[in-house]
Amino acid sequence: MGLLKVGVPQPWEKSKKNLNYVREAGVRQFISTYNRVKDLKGDELLWGDEIEYGIFVLDHQNKKVRLSLRAKEVRIGVYAVLMGVQR
Repeated sequence: MGLLKVGVPQPWEKSKKNLNYVREAGVRQFISTYNRVKDLKGDELLWGDEIEYGIFVLDHQNKKVRLSLRAKEVRIGVYAVLMGVQR
């Protein structure tokens, strides 16, 4: 993440002109971070590290994305796979 500084949120109408820059900068930052860490294996999370994730359902026919409400079930399944446990 970049430098955090105190500021005042802009009104929506004023901030709309910056949307493309924010999107493009976010994509560049993601690609840069991905390229930096893509080959890491067995890296441990330390205090202060965080992981953000979302599970989404893509409806290609209607061109919609919905947040899945199965996160707990999926998390349990992933944990079981990681621990080699049969469900």
